[in-house]
Amino acid sequence: MAEFSGRHEHMLDEKGRVSVPAAFRRQITGDDLYLNLGMDGCLELYSPEKWQLLREGLGRLNRKEEKQRFFIRRFTSHLRPVAIDAQGRISIPADLLALAGIGSTVVFLGQMDSIELWDPARLDKVMSRSDVSYEEVAEGLDIEL
Repeated sequence: MAEFSGRHEHMLDEKGRVSVPAAFRRQITGDDLYLNLGMDGCLELYSPEKWQLLREGLGRLNRKEEKQRFFIRRFTSHLRPVAIDAQGRISIPADLLALAGIGSTVVFLGQMDSIELWDPARLDKVMSRSDVSYEEVAEGLDIEL
């Protein structure tokens, strides 16, 4: 499975298209990706392999339980297949751009097995929380940095 890392800024054109960073494109097998509304006001871009894992996980949820039905509905209601065109771009639907508050600049943020797409100001606000620090969170994690 691909592993995405780093921050890349690209300009959105007037038709809602943006170039996927070359470093990310090189790791994507196939042309089809999946775009969804993510957490904290971003969009998430999944490779076909990541989408397959998510799909399997969603298939294990119990639709008899109200919260799980809600999650499935919320998760899939904005999910869109997107293709990388010959110029290495994807088209982002206008409703998803509006929900994520994305204007003319898109920040691609590698998240290991997926890619987040952000409005730069929204990302800066999320990353500059004053109620918690990177070091405080790191202290509570069971990983060696």
